Amino acid sequence: MKIIYLILLSLLFISCDKSDIKLYHAEGYIVGFDPCTIRHHYDIGYVIFTSDLKDTLVTYNLPSTLYNFTDNFFNNYVNSSYFPDSIRYKFKVEISYTKATGNEIVVHECASDFNNGDFGIQILYNQVIIKSASKY
Repeated sequence: MKIIYLILLSLLFISCDKSDIKLYHAEGYIVGFDPCTIRHHYDIGYVIFTSDLKDTLVTYNLPSTLYNFTDNFFNNYVNSSYFPDSIRYKFKVEISYTKATGNEIVVHECASDFNNGDFGIQILYNQVIIKSASKY
């Protein structure tokens, strides 16, 4: 019987209460991407500026159906993390998200990208996990 109590007590301390995870909402723009993810064929990381320009977010789970970005599109901008001014505010989004923590944080090894100035974009900005996304 003591073992059952110890197991239950252990589970109490290691369980995660999902109600403690804060859900954020924002409107913003997809303004760029993580070039490392294009060059090395990872899931694409997107850079989002919030409309109020208070936050820069990076996500690696934006639904691919939201906007139809093609490989050719990304190849036009692969030398920069941001889209040019002419299209920077074209891709509007409304998102609900949580902040990435622990094993949710994406870090890719892109050793060949050191000279391109975009190494580490995964950790330069607030990484988030998209819970819902839509165009606006």
